[in-house]
Amino acid sequence: MRINARLDDEYADRLAFIQQQTNQAVTNVIKSAIELYYQQLQQEQKNTLLILTQTGFIDCGYTDSDLSVNYKSILRDALKAK
Repeated sequence: MRINARLDDEYADRLAFIQQQTNQAVTNVIKSAIELYYQQLQQEQKNTLLILTQTGFIDCGYTDSDLSVNYKSILRDALKAK
């Protein structure tokens, strides 16, 4: 994939600094930045799932096994009971 980006002076300076410190081409700097951001997002998703599982939020409700098929009649019956 080809990327065309416009950077203001601040980000252009940051990119130049990273290139200077790492002796990497712009392509490799961008790949590294994407990989770091990807790993961060993956970790956040894992943490969220872990928290929801540990607190019992996931797998905390029980209902009829055929709810997805009979939800209208179950809801209608529940409303009639009120």
